[in-house]
Amino acid sequence: VNHRFPSSERLKQKSLIDALFKGANRAFHHPVMAIWKPLELPFNAPIQVGFSVPKKHYKHSVKRNLIKRRLREAYRLQNDGLHATLAKQNGQIAVLFVMMKTDNISYEELQKKMMLLLRDIAAKIEHTK
Repeated sequence: VNHRFPSSERLKQKSLIDALFKGANRAFHHPVMAIWKPLELPFNAPIQVGFSVPKKHYKHSVKRNLIKRRLREAYRLQNDGLHATLAKQNGQIAVLFVMMKTDNISYEELQKKMMLLLRDIAAKIEHTK
């Protein structure tokens, strides 16, 4: 099983991020929200993923960076199902995971929420095509 997260799968382009906030699909499992949209991506990757932890909710950069690392790791270890679904559909999507305000969430809890979100996204993609 390949648990990589190459730079071609990292969502960095401002235009793609802006496009996500205009009429994209959303899924929410407290405290993580996923915003995604089928888009033409500049790379050959089936998916591009970004992670956001608002400064409004987490004042200290150390805390924001810790949460982003945990989100990236949870995604990296569980993205197989979503990759398989996208390969079947031959589609490309952009996804942004946004962390909402919460008090001390464990990595295990974040992993469970990420798994549920990825499952929701894969299910919606299968139903739309």
